[in-house]
Amino acid sequence: MPSLVYALLSMTVLHTTAATSNPSTPFTQGEYQKGSKLPITRVQNDQLRFRRSQSSMMLSNQNKFSYLVPIRIGGQSFPLILDTGSSDLWVVSDKCSSKDCSSVSRYSQPSSKDLETLGTPFDLSYLKGSVSGVVALDVVSLGSFEIRPQVFGLADDIKDMNLAGNGHSGILGLSFPSEASISPNVAPTVLENIFKYLDEPYFAIKLGTSPGPNDPTSSLTFGQLDEKYASHLSEFFFTPVSTAGASGYTYWKVSIQTFIVDGQPVQLSPSTVRGVRDTQIAVVDTGTTLIVGPTSDVDAIWGATGSAARYNTNEKIWEVRCNKAVDIRLVLGNRDRHVELPIDYEDVNWDEGEHESGWCIGGIQANDDVGSGDWLLGDAFLRSVYTVHFIGNTTHPPSMGFLGTVDRNVTYEQFRAKRGPDLDQSSPPPANIQGVLRTPARPAAPIVYSLGSAGGFIGGAAAMTAFRMRRRFLAGGL
Repeated sequence: MPSLVYALLSMTVLHTTAATSNPSTPFTQGEYQKGSKLPITRVQNDQLRFRRSQSSMMLSNQNKFSYLVPIRIGGQSFPLILDTGSSDLWVVSDKCSSKDCSSVSRYSQPSSKDLETLGTPFDLSYLKGSVSGVVALDVVSLGSFEIRPQVFGLADDIKDMNLAGNGHSGILGLSFPSEASISPNVAPTVLENIFKYLDEPYFAIKLGTSPGPNDPTSSLTFGQLDEKYASHLSEFFFTPVSTAGASGYTYWKVSIQTFIVDGQPVQLSPSTVRGVRDTQIAVVDTGTTLIVGPTSDVDAIWGATGSAARYNTNEKIWEVRCNKAVDIRLVLGNRDRHVELPIDYEDVNWDEGEHESGWCIGGIQANDDVGSGDWLLGDAFLRSVYTVHFIGNTTHPPSMGFLGTVDRNVTYEQFRAKRGPDLDQSSPPPANIQGVLRTPARPAAPIVYSLGSAGGFIGGAAAMTAFRMRRRFLAGGL
């Protein structure tokens, strides 16, 4: 059954005065652009070992872990995790009687006159927990879009997902259709259906720092930009989405060159992705909390800070002195064309009020088996940028746009106001990133963390499960 996407009366129109002239922009933003803005809520996930949490649909945010968007399915409203690392839409069913389901909003099947269950089972396995149920069709509304019908998973059995911990009722996946667990042969994904309607097939995300349901610092838009952050696509640095290690487009993967620590570039190890040279591959994923990468590179990054950081052998994580403002910047792109993106001091150095003896959690942690690439760029990075996800069209392949949103002077003063004085306040010198990659010794074996999903990891015996809820990659993946 074909899906129809309707623009509701509240549809917003983006007006621009001219098409972009930036040759790096992968597509033209016309004079009139149909689009929609949705709210995001950042919410705390209390299952995290270290008690940290994270959400323009309306994005909302609690602490620094999960970002939720409001979705209506069959006329019923649900807060769902915004996830650019998966492709499926699923929601808790009223048939779910497990403890996980008891305190969250559940989809009431009798309340929907348009529900059609297909009888096809779906089953998702996560780092900790699982979801299973049946595939169904119903009317789905998000922002000013209404899709009828839209395929989704109706989760009847949920185990160990801690839904109540951050108050979500499911997941909205915004990755490429090839990664959908519900076969595209059944029906298109939410993203495919929306992009059939839009003049330009892209969405833009800004993850904010303010908690609560009306976070003005978070934004999710489809087919238009949020003018609080950018008025035109030419303001972004665009880079191709990588297909490295795969037969096609799977995740929002981009090339990175290095990290610059206090003004000095770090020499990164060779990529473990098949066929990749002179760069590394990173997956951009809103469902991952931290920045996660190879042990040897993470060790080198924190080692470059001197006495500002230490490795906690009990927790098996890197920690940073809570009053130390460490300047870390990601260099994204290729050798000939790249951009330097500063990361907010408070995402490099997390102080959530539970640190021990003046040591806080580092926002960059190690895992040698990311699976889809070398790095996962989670919310600790994404809060410092405004991103455009362009899924491609007949003339231009998929690409991502990045716009830095961090004012180093402002964020430094904010950090100092919260953390107190720092003995070392010297300004880092400018860095020349050309030629900083070379072939070092073989990376360390993955003994620190075990990876169970695209963006999650477990640190020793401490199950830091909420860093990612992701189904396992397809067998035979990277």
